Amino acid sequence: MRASNSKSARRSTSNTTRHCEGGGTGMNMIIVTTLVAVILMWFGNYNAMQSIDYLSRPNQDVFQNANRQEITIEESNIRQQSSAAKSNAGESQFIFMAVEEFNTADHKDVIKEPPMHTRIIEHLSSASQEPKSPYAYAWVIGGIHEDRPAYKGFLWTILISVNTLVKIGSTADFWVYIRLSPDSKLDDLAPEDRRLMEALDIHIVVLDKPQVESFAQLVYDKFLTINMTDYKRVMFLDGDMIPMTNLDYYFHLSDPDSTDAPTELKSNFIMATKAEPCNTGMFMVAPSKEAFDDYIGILRKQIELAKTLPYPHFHKRQGWGHNFKKAGDNWRALQTKESRWTWHASHSDQGLMYQFAKYTRQDVSIAIGDVVENWTAGDEDMPILESSILGILSKYQGDLLRYQYSCNKPEEESKEPEKSWRCTPPYDSTAHFFGNRKPWQNKFNPKSDYTEWSYRRMAALSLWHKELEELNTRLDMGLDLNNWNEKYEDQLKDVPLGVMAMPGNQIDALKLALLNSLK
Repeated sequence: MRASNSKSARRSTSNTTRHCEGGGTGMNMIIVTTLVAVILMWFGNYNAMQSIDYLSRPNQDVFQNANRQEITIEESNIRQQSSAAKSNAGESQFIFMAVEEFNTADHKDVIKEPPMHTRIIEHLSSASQEPKSPYAYAWVIGGIHEDRPAYKGFLWTILISVNTLVKIGSTADFWVYIRLSPDSKLDDLAPEDRRLMEALDIHIVVLDKPQVESFAQLVYDKFLTINMTDYKRVMFLDGDMIPMTNLDYYFHLSDPDSTDAPTELKSNFIMATKAEPCNTGMFMVAPSKEAFDDYIGILRKQIELAKTLPYPHFHKRQGWGHNFKKAGDNWRALQTKESRWTWHASHSDQGLMYQFAKYTRQDVSIAIGDVVENWTAGDEDMPILESSILGILSKYQGDLLRYQYSCNKPEEESKEPEKSWRCTPPYDSTAHFFGNRKPWQNKFNPKSDYTEWSYRRMAALSLWHKELEELNTRLDMGLDLNNWNEKYEDQLKDVPLGVMAMPGNQIDALKLALLNSLK
């Protein structure tokens, strides 16, 4: 199944039996040799299992659960192969040489096969990876390290999101792409993390460790969703976001074959905010080989352009390929419009997605407040506005689990009328805990702090803790939630890779994104 930039493969073994014409003596020797080999293999794998089990244990007592640190012999062998396969080459030299090759050769000849350990670990992510649905949700987690548990907040949020979606009727599949930190001693998720995800039938794709990690590099992993070609639609959600309703209706509204709703949306869906024409906390794509090739083409052109530009290696007129001034158009958000690539993360994933969906694929629905603009291909390689529909998402969205930003109150009674634009889908479809107000980074007392108060994200934050409590009991997670502030606040307050893509990391992040996409 092509759910990532690496191919999955089942690890298989075969026994070869020689035909001996020498009679019983030869056969006896084969039997004895085989028995000795089996004993030696068992002993070696047992030692490997013990060694990796030891490395898999987090140093923090609050996350240990000795009863669950089990590991199969097959996984031990895989991880041994992974360790042996690590390269000592410097990141910058490797990237430079590889990108120079890309300029003169077809990418299929540069990287023909992903590393064996990547393909094997991907297969182990699920007992069955055959899609159960034409639709899927996907997430990305980076900065995973056995001694730095701050990533756990994102992992728990994904568990909460999946569990919530299933409870309220989603029939889609669920995928998570993970990257461990370069200095992690692990080559796979810790066994307990994997157990929790697999208990909710989440497919896990272990991507290669970056030799240098950054937020700027991680956000490009979102675009691997474009290569999940076993699915008709894939929705990406940030790891600090939880659903407030069943989001499957976005799939149905964009799929001509769906009988659950009329086709009102294009194949790709993005949303604008107050000052951004595209926010990639939530988006939907129609995966295909052609679409992924288009994405790769954008990356390659951007790398060539970035190499000619001074810091921060981004041209505010040329952007990701579309020059608004020359084309005579502009980008539009809820409260502004502009003709330069100057919005937040326009140099990064939010600019790339806008270029990809609107100007390269020219097949996208853009939510701007309560209006959905449908764009399609026009003449002279420019998209044209096919339709603009008011309130179409509100018509099909189901009930909300919680209200946010006082959206359950009349505007004249609201304490935050400036947030009223968040009171329609897609903005109220999820709760996005951006910045430093993530549920796991702040104090919470389960005995007194549960609330459905709709001011800001208070009710949604409380719901996060409520859902974690349910999962803690159901999955036997072993968390001491009654002592949250003492046990977890300090350990989880950091954000492993920061909260934004820094321009200084941009050119290396682009090159890594291209390399990862070509595997």
